[in-house]
Amino acid sequence: MATRWQDPNMVSRQEKIILETLDKMSYELNASHIFNQDDDYMVMLGFADDEFEPSKFVIIQKAHEYDDQDVKLGMDKLHIQVEDQSRANYGGISSFTLDNSYLVIELELDTQSSLKVDGNIRIALEANHPELESTLSVLKNIASDENIPFNSPRLG
Repeated sequence: MATRWQDPNMVSRQEKIILETLDKMSYELNASHIFNQDDDYMVMLGFADDEFEPSKFVIIQKAHEYDDQDVKLGMDKLHIQVEDQSRANYGGISSFTLDNSYLVIELELDTQSSLKVDGNIRIALEANHPELESTLSVLKNIASDENIPFNSPRLG
């Protein structure tokens, strides 16, 4: 008899995303530093392995409004950056999945290429981090604004 993980009919969509991510993950991050800020122009969220000297980090940005030039240049979408400005992209996020203590960012293939990752992004979250709940709430709102699925039994 097949176990739950061996039978695809017994695995939920969220679990499938996690399993697929584990199979091809090339970017993992233990986020000891988490932040969100809003400067009235844009919202920025960050997940980093260190507050002062990060070696691994993911930054997500969303402008409150996009102008005609943003639209013309294809910059009227969520912006994601991994580690440095050469590893960034506008759009290309298929979904966010929050499961237990991990946030999985599912990326489209062109975004994987732009970010120089082979699969999705998996961020380990510290459950007691003081900014975790507010940052995840902001991320959920951003995902809704951008029509990106946000899967989370935790946040409803």
